[in-house]
Amino acid sequence: MRNNKTVLITGASSGIGYELAKLFAKEGYDLILTARRLERLNHLKESIEATISDIKITTFTEDLSEENSAEELFKKVKDQNLNVDILINNAGIGDLSYFSEANIEKLSKMINLNILGLTKLSRLFISDIKSSEAGAIINIASTASFQPVPLMAVYAATKAYVKSFSLALAAELEEDKNNKAKIICICPGVTQTEFFANANANPLGLPEGFIASSEEVAEFTLKTLQQGKSGVAVHGKMNSLLTLASRILSNKFSNYISLKIMRRLEEKL
Repeated sequence: MRNNKTVLITGASSGIGYELAKLFAKEGYDLILTARRLERLNHLKESIEATISDIKITTFTEDLSEENSAEELFKKVKDQNLNVDILINNAGIGDLSYFSEANIEKLSKMINLNILGLTKLSRLFISDIKSSEAGAIINIASTASFQPVPLMAVYAATKAYVKSFSLALAAELEEDKNNKAKIICICPGVTQTEFFANANANPLGLPEGFIASSEEVAEFTLKTLQQGKSGVAVHGKMNSLLTLASRILSNKFSNYISLKIMRRLEEKL
């Protein structure tokens, strides 16, 4: 059933974003979907429209790692007189390598997408979102935001930014008497997305059920939104315990464990 609210989902062509689009469509939201791969977006649009006919779906191709891409997306949305009630900053990339061997261009794209694009879109759309009864900004971070991750040093640092930014913004909006929006930071653990597409089904040798599916994370995100509270939400009981342990363990020991795990992953990929 259509609810006359609109959600903008970045990185919607695959993984968590893809599953979020399907879930919000079932809830009756109009969708604005963006990603680099327009063909995949349009395929997703067609598959949703085949079963749900009373919502509006708009797709935009945009590489949010590029300079001024957030501003361009905002202009496209406004040029079509679309209003955004919920922004889901899902688009993000990672890399697995020693920092001294990492490709500088890829690192720049990672920072631009994971930090700058997310920040700009939040700023550009926040006025609309604050005035909506259903307003929310949902940032997809990671359990990597709770501690340094050797071999993924920049990725983990970008996700730490996302978590810190989300909490600070939520605190600011609590003081705004005119604000109606929620700020939610979702922190999944290891998730079966395209990152592991060319690896073993369980590249870390983790216990069965430890690696979440994109669908599970998407369902958790929607449930968290429906609970109506701002803040950080960690997906999964095991991940919650691990993030708690990361606060208790010394940085040296935590880094030692993380490095052993990431070396193992690097050997598998």
